[in-house]
Amino acid sequence: MYKKNSFKTTLIVVCTCFLVNTSLVCQTVKELPKETKENYVSYRDASISDEFNDDVLDTNKWGRRNTGTSSTKNHYKDESLVTMEKEKLGDNVETNFVSIKGTAKNGPIRTAGIVSRASGYYGFYVVRFRFRGFDTQEIKDKGTIWHPSVWSGRQDNIDGVDRFSSAADHWIEIDLMEWENGENGWSSDAPARFTDSKGIKRKVITKGAGAEKAIMKKEVVQSYQPVWQTIGLEYTPDYLKLWKWDEDDWVCYGERVVRFVDDDMVNPEIKYSINSIGKKARKPCFWLLGNIVAGYINERVEKGTNMQTMDDMSVDFDFFRYYRHVGAEHIDWPWENEKPNGSPDIMKFD
Repeated sequence: MYKKNSFKTTLIVVCTCFLVNTSLVCQTVKELPKETKENYVSYRDASISDEFNDDVLDTNKWGRRNTGTSSTKNHYKDESLVTMEKEKLGDNVETNFVSIKGTAKNGPIRTAGIVSRASGYYGFYVVRFRFRGFDTQEIKDKGTIWHPSVWSGRQDNIDGVDRFSSAADHWIEIDLMEWENGENGWSSDAPARFTDSKGIKRKVITKGAGAEKAIMKKEVVQSYQPVWQTIGLEYTPDYLKLWKWDEDDWVCYGERVVRFVDDDMVNPEIKYSINSIGKKARKPCFWLLGNIVAGYINERVEKGTNMQTMDDMSVDFDFFRYYRHVGAEHIDWPWENEKPNGSPDIMKFD
């Protein structure tokens, strides 16, 4: 599936296809966006990149999420919630993917997620995904208990042992895409944690007109229908920026570019806004692909006050790719080379 090399390799052209309105459309992610590709290496970092083409999940790269609400931690050994699947799309065309389930029929709410065992840092991230069971009028009218997402954070949420990719004083959570169970629906944003001017470690304020949560785009998902969609994220030392793969090319996708700015040493909180994050928050992160139920929603279900649909739903991932930023190509960080598929000479996909 991958091998070590001491030299840079060229990127394989990977052709993936999906059905839109019953017609076959071929989407080929040939390379990174031409406007910015010189900032990234040409190979996929194999420590967390995965095409999900094998018959079983690569447990050297991924673990099952076992923290969160009871819908996750009580069922993290349930093999039916994370399955490797394949699908024929046309003559001689087949796609392999990992499917993460959320189910509430005929039993308790059961949800799942997978978490990277190594962490990523500066680079270009690409994910191809789709939803099944989401395109219903009830979900559009009422919302859903499910919380499908691709996001990163400081804690790995697996193996029953707390591992952290960075210290707790300043760090970032990058939500590449997630369903918020609210009026804004999907979003791509980056909440940050920091030590404020009074020495208190806290989250960035996210409510009200003065929201400090950095937002790249609202309504990230292009379709509620069960079709494949591809988005990309730039995480650089200078900014966060969102892209989408559309009509055989990358196009800039976000309403804004979120900048990393110099921290105010007296009042750090003033540098966190909808457009900016303090540079101290830039840290490596574990990546999570999940379909869990938010805690406050789960409480409503248990109390019988939930008004959102609990129909079964799957979120599928065709691939998750990580291309290092040139500034991070040769550096090491916690929970990268400590994993079996990491090494001082980074393992690369050909």
